[in-house]
Amino acid sequence: MYTTKKIIPLQLITFCLVTHTLSLFAQSKLAIDKNIKEKPFSFPVQMEMRVPFTPTAFQNGSKSYLLYELYLTNFSNSDIHLQAIKLLNEKMVTAKEVALFDSAQLVNMVQTFGESSAFANKLIIKGGQCVIVFMEIAIDRKNALSDKLLHRLITQNDSLDGAVINTHNTTLQTLVPPVKGTNWLAADAPSNDADNHHRRGVVILNGTAINSRRFAIDWKKARNGVSFSGNSRDVQAYLCYGQPVYAVANGRVVKAVDGLPNNIPGHGAQFHPAIPLTFERLAGNTIVIDLGNGHYAHYMHLQPGSLLVKKGDIVHKGDFLAKIGASGDAREPHLHFEITTSLNLLLGEGLPYLIEQFWLHKPNGELTELRTRELPTDEQIVDFKR
Repeated sequence: MYTTKKIIPLQLITFCLVTHTLSLFAQSKLAIDKNIKEKPFSFPVQMEMRVPFTPTAFQNGSKSYLLYELYLTNFSNSDIHLQAIKLLNEKMVTAKEVALFDSAQLVNMVQTFGESSAFANKLIIKGGQCVIVFMEIAIDRKNALSDKLLHRLITQNDSLDGAVINTHNTTLQTLVPPVKGTNWLAADAPSNDADNHHRRGVVILNGTAINSRRFAIDWKKARNGVSFSGNSRDVQAYLCYGQPVYAVANGRVVKAVDGLPNNIPGHGAQFHPAIPLTFERLAGNTIVIDLGNGHYAHYMHLQPGSLLVKKGDIVHKGDFLAKIGASGDAREPHLHFEITTSLNLLLGEGLPYLIEQFWLHKPNGELTELRTRELPTDEQIVDFKR
C-alpha cells in the first residue's frame, strides 16, 4: 500500500519562518518600549545672546583683534552657571574653536549690575539677570579670520549656540595721526582690561546701551613714564599741554565748541572742575569732523581759545585744528580722540581705524619699530615722524 505525502514548497517554509521571527521581534520591542520612560520635553537653555554692535577687526603687531560686547540675559527662573565661551567658524562648527575662554578668563570679562553685583559670583547668572561679556579676540594675522563667528556658551550641564557676528562690519579707515612728535602715550587705548574706562564705557542714552569710547585713546606725552615735569597742579607742567592737533583726514567740521576753561589738574578727590560739569560740557572744547561713510572724528578737552576752525569749514588731512588743553571732564591735559558713528557726544558706537604709520617704542625704550596701517593699543608709546 502506498502513502501519498504532501511536499511543502521551500519558499512557503521560508516565508513562515520570517513572519514568525518578525512577530517575535515586534512583541519584544513593544515590551521594551513599555519599560522605557518617555523623556520629558524641555526648552533649550533660556539665555538670550546678542551683540548690539557687530565688530570690525583691526591690526596691531602680529595680531588681528576684535573688540565687542556680548550681552547675556537669563530668561529662566533658575541660575545658569557659565563655564566657558567658545568662538567657532560659523561654516565649520565641528572644527577646532577659533577662541576659547574658560571660567578663569571670564571672571575678568563679565560685568554685572545691581546693588549686590560687586559681591556676587559673576559667572552665576540669576534668573532675570543681564550681564555684559567684554570680548577680545586675538588672531594671528597669518591665519585668515572667518567672515562669520558663532558663540557657544558652555553651562554647568548644557550648551547653547547663537549670536552669529560678522568680523568686518564697517569700513576700516586709514588716517594720519591727530598729533605729531615723539613719546606719545596711548593711555586707555584699545584693550580688554577691566580698569580701562574707555573699554568699559557703556552708557544708556535714549533707552539704548551704547559704547562710543570702545576705541578711544587719551593721547599724552610721557617721559620716563611721567606725563608732567614740575608742579602737577599746573597745566603748563604737562608735556602735552598746548601741543597742536591735526585733521586725520579730509572732511567737514560739523561741531566746534570753544570758550570752556581749563581745569586745575587733579585726580580722585583732587579733581574740581573749573565750572560745573553738565552733559554738554563733558567733552570740553571740542571739534567733530565728518569723515564720510557715517564716521565722525572727535577731538575733546581742547585748550580754550585755540580752535582755528568753525562749524561748516572744510578741512584737509594734516590741517592744524587746535591745541591740547584740559577742559571739560579732563583730570589732566590730554587729547581724547575717537571715531564714532555719530557727531553727538556719546551717542555713536565707537569704531576702530588704522593709523597710516607710527614708530613703536620697544619695551626697553631704546629702539623704535615702524608700524604701518595699525591701531596702537593700551599703554603703547609711539612716535609720529611726519
